[in-house]
Amino acid sequence: MGRPGRYAQGRLRRRIVGEDYSGIARSPAAWWLEHGLPALPDAAVPLLLEALAPSRSAALSPSHSTVLAPSRSAVLAPSRSEAPAPPIHAETYAARKHAFSATPGENGRISTDDVAVALRGVIGERPISFSHLPLSWNGASWPFRHPLDFLGSDGGGGIGAGPGIAVGAALALKGSGRLPVAVCGDGDFLMGATAIWTATHYRIPLLLIVANNRSYYNDEVHQERVARMRNRPVENKWIGQRIAAPDVDLAAIARAQGAQGWGPIEGLDALAPALEQAVRAVQDGAVAVVDVHVQGGYTPAMTAALTQVGRDRG
Repeated sequence: MGRPGRYAQGRLRRRIVGEDYSGIARSPAAWWLEHGLPALPDAAVPLLLEALAPSRSAALSPSHSTVLAPSRSAVLAPSRSEAPAPPIHAETYAARKHAFSATPGENGRISTDDVAVALRGVIGERPISFSHLPLSWNGASWPFRHPLDFLGSDGGGGIGAGPGIAVGAALALKGSGRLPVAVCGDGDFLMGATAIWTATHYRIPLLLIVANNRSYYNDEVHQERVARMRNRPVENKWIGQRIAAPDVDLAAIARAQGAQGWGPIEGLDALAPALEQAVRAVQDGAVAVVDVHVQGGYTPAMTAALTQVGRDRG
């Protein structure tokens, strides 16, 4: 259907809404409002139930089954002024895998895409499960081929949930033959870092990579938006959000709890070797944390979504 990611855009969004399970995609209010989909709560429930269990729809009580709703085709029809979206999915993985891409960092700095490319090179064909991915993750940088390749995002954008989710998922994956991997931001890691102790105490193998931009960057984006709305200096957006001077030694925090730690990794030449060592450690039963200094920034889809929400709420 398209490249994986937190936020859908353009053709992919229209494709999702046009599928048979579109009622599921349209049911959460925040999702349809933020992505420009029709906000029809009275129609959402019947369509959702029909998509999930058509045979049970007749069992609804009259008060529920008689909800007046437009036809599914009418709800999901594209604008007349909009050209039909061309197909954006490949029929086979062999064709699809070449559509994925990554953007390298600038001026010798490491991007989150660089982390994905290096990790793909180290992992090879071994099955892995991502239990957490940061907001800066680019879905185009990693092909998902199996339902367990990505276990899902933190519900409701839970602050500091990444490390805890990573440990719980790693426990569930124990003995499955899949390598548990989590990529967290540094703010996320710092808020939930003590989950590492749980993993080491109970001997739960786990690879946790910290995409460390030395900032609560999501709030920098929010503060920039608010500054523009209020005609305040955008240059002050970092105040209270930047995590630098001094940098926090995240690998030391991991080692202090019994895990193995690498970093900070600041150059591409050191990235792949550190990931190779960390993967071997996890395969031997260890908890491995790799602190990678990455440049700040989000994907165009993420940036566009945040900008749209800002306009809606402004």
